[in-house]
Amino acid sequence: MPLVGTLSTMSIADLLQWLGNSTSTGVLSLERNKVSKRVIFRDGRVIACSTDEPSELLGHFLVSRGKITEETLRMALGRQEQSGGHLGAILVEMDALTSEDLTRLLSAKTEETIFSLFDIDDAVFRFEDSDVSNENVSFPVELRVEDILLRGMQRFDEMRQIRTVFNDPGIVLRQTGRTPSEQIRKNRMARTIYDAINGERTVAEILLHAHASEFLVTKFLFELYRNGFAEVAATRELAGPSPAPATPPEISFPSPPEPVPSPPSSTSHSAIAVEPAIAEVDTIIFEELKEETAPAEVPAAAATATPVAEPSVEVSLDSDLEVAGNLMSRGEYDAALEILNVTYKAHPGDETLGRLLAEAEACFLEKAYRHYVPPAKIPALLRPPEDLAQEQISPQEYFLLSRIDGVWDVKSIIQVSPIREVDVVRTLKRMREKGFIELRDPG
Repeated sequence: MPLVGTLSTMSIADLLQWLGNSTSTGVLSLERNKVSKRVIFRDGRVIACSTDEPSELLGHFLVSRGKITEETLRMALGRQEQSGGHLGAILVEMDALTSEDLTRLLSAKTEETIFSLFDIDDAVFRFEDSDVSNENVSFPVELRVEDILLRGMQRFDEMRQIRTVFNDPGIVLRQTGRTPSEQIRKNRMARTIYDAINGERTVAEILLHAHASEFLVTKFLFELYRNGFAEVAATRELAGPSPAPATPPEISFPSPPEPVPSPPSSTSHSAIAVEPAIAEVDTIIFEELKEETAPAEVPAAAATATPVAEPSVEVSLDSDLEVAGNLMSRGEYDAALEILNVTYKAHPGDETLGRLLAEAEACFLEKAYRHYVPPAKIPALLRPPEDLAQEQISPQEYFLLSRIDGVWDVKSIIQVSPIREVDVVRTLKRMREKGFIELRDPG
């Protein structure tokens, strides 16, 4: 009998502790905003974790840390499409990474995926007892739940503090007269995020630009803010969907367990033995900032600010499924997705809705690639960037517009975007209909 529920009724900490204490073996699946995470347990320990979250996929993870460029990622994905194989192995063959770098970064990526579970509070989950020996685990780890909970508590507390300032994805930051040290500037991820602060980009847009997780980006922005390297310039109302952060819920963590010494092992991939996912950023960026200046007081207005709650949407699941099904039968997949996406927010765990949504997305992509946004076409701007800056554009549109150079085709832009494929294609289609871009033949 599977265990099914939502994180609003059973926190991730309680869920993980229950699975650890019961020495469970099986797969924990979580879904939020049409993004899935799978955590594989063996005898109560986490041995693997995977996700289809774009920013947490290996390619974007490596881009965010400055290990490869977007162009290198595009070339590697092209080779993978032709010959198959693991993306990391292809990057090693291309001399973009060493084998040692790949091993270390795969471990860091796995840990970051696991600890990112503590950033969400409204996912639906399902745990199935099963034999995991046949699971395709490309990079196994062995993490005790006790270690995960301890790191998770730290991350949760940090996110709570960050939310006192960054409680709206439309916040616009600008640089102050102070300049971070050269040591910080040498870190490519830090430099990318800092240079993205230009008095125009919102936090949501910086998130996409950095190819990194919300936690890592907003943590660095928060340190820049409270140490006087950046300041809030404005708060802009965002157009369309955006990676809007949510205030962490009040959840109760289990009492920290008594420390248990880990057996020494030169090949262990435990949380103690392996460089943590954010070690590069924490030790190089954040510690450097702390040495430069003492933390500034968070303004009272920011400390008491609360995020604007999204309006509740009353929907009838059965009627919406019927309307969406009728639209799909007429080939109006984009219109069907508009309805299904709204319905999904109210019923994220409904299996019938999930199947219909997946079918609608697949049908939309097939039709869009044939008629609206062919992969080989090259997007080109129809209006100068300064004109588009006057338009109310979404963070996704902002990111995609910045990657349109008259050289990269649709397929290349999709490959380097830390956005779900269907959302990239729908956004490009909308921008074409609004007259922002046109699609040209290669050459």
